[in-house]
Amino acid sequence: MIQSIWELFNKEELFECYQCARCTGSCPAAMVLNSYGPRETLLRCLNLGQEAVITDERVWYCTTCHVCEDRCPQEINISELLTAIFNLAAQRGNLPEKVKFGVDLIAKTGRSLIVNEKVLRDRQKLSLPDLPPLDLDEIEGILKKTGLLEILEPA
Repeated sequence: MIQSIWELFNKEELFECYQCARCTGSCPAAMVLNSYGPRETLLRCLNLGQEAVITDERVWYCTTCHVCEDRCPQEINISELLTAIFNLAAQRGNLPEKVKFGVDLIAKTGRSLIVNEKVLRDRQKLSLPDLPPLDLDEIEGILKKTGLLEILEPA
């Protein structure tokens, strides 16, 4: 379990962000949400600490498209930083209900989408093969190993 993002990232290297805002200017989430941007997240993390970021619901606005990273002239691995923040947020219980629902659905069915009779009929109409059965024990093992099962069902 990660205790701090500073175990993964050198804080001094992140100060290389020199306010060009290319990451935020090309971020699809920032284009529709004025209160979000990768640069703001990085700077809040540096200036206010990781707790201020991982307890904020805005951390989940990131789509992990990696555009911020592609555009960064300092080659800061912003996507990896944001993923570490997601993991810490989830470990601390800051996990949106929709994400919990999706992970719970995977845990129970092995699939990320609800497969109902209509879906099965549509597959038949399109001459698609039946969906193969999934090994739910293997999926549960993966969820346990990643810690997601604990987050869904706290002890």
